[in-house]
Amino acid sequence: MKRLLLLAALAPFAVGAQTPTSQLLPTLPSAATPADSAQRDIRVQVVAETSTTIGAPMAGRLKEFPLRDGDRFSRGDVLARFVCGERDGAVARARGLLAAKQRFFESRATLRNLGTGSGVEYGVAAAEVAEAAGELASAQAMVESCVVSAPFTGRVANVEAHNWQFVQLGQPLLDILDDHDLVLEMVVPSRWLSWLVAETPFEVAIDETGATYAAKVARLSGKVDPISRSIKVYGRLTGPQGALLPGMSGRALINPPAEAHVPPK
Repeated sequence: MKRLLLLAALAPFAVGAQTPTSQLLPTLPSAATPADSAQRDIRVQVVAETSTTIGAPMAGRLKEFPLRDGDRFSRGDVLARFVCGERDGAVARARGLLAAKQRFFESRATLRNLGTGSGVEYGVAAAEVAEAAGELASAQAMVESCVVSAPFTGRVANVEAHNWQFVQLGQPLLDILDDHDLVLEMVVPSRWLSWLVAETPFEVAIDETGATYAAKVARLSGKVDPISRSIKVYGRLTGPQGALLPGMSGRALINPPAEAHVPPK
């Protein structure tokens, strides 16, 4: 039995054994350099700095809803128009009422100037003009809600309604964004705050395009996550953005200054 155990122990060293040399050597702990720690891949996402969901400003039926997902638009372009015959009629009525009140007021003002009119009647006529003017302004504001104009130049990211559809007040119509104003978002270790500041340059490799872009740190979050000991960082591209779209992601390589000490992870 002792001979069998001795032969089993010496088997890896027998002639013809294919044991790799590396398996016979002790494993030494690898020492990560500061640069290695800082250059490791940091996931980054491309987002639009300006984006919003356009909701219905009124309850009604759409009669003009020209944009589709991916379409571009300019500031002031019509995004949606509602059927508003009733509101247009309210404006016409309010405008006519104001004109009548103004004529009545002018007649009372003439009588007052001649000394034959009552001051009370003059004051009442003036108040009625002000009331009619307020009703006209209110009716015109309601009509303005019939047309939704683009608040900025950008692109449609999602369509949630259709032409001739009846929508409720506040119902989402479109998701829009400014795809010319892109931001890079990433989360880095909070210990990098000893050297990572605004304007720090870095590169970002985007998965979807396969290209690398120059960027810089724009700003840092105002709070460190105490649990993960990390902080959110926002970057901006410093060169052409090419075919980048919000939602794309990739890897950011950030190099610390030569004199910076970055403890290994």
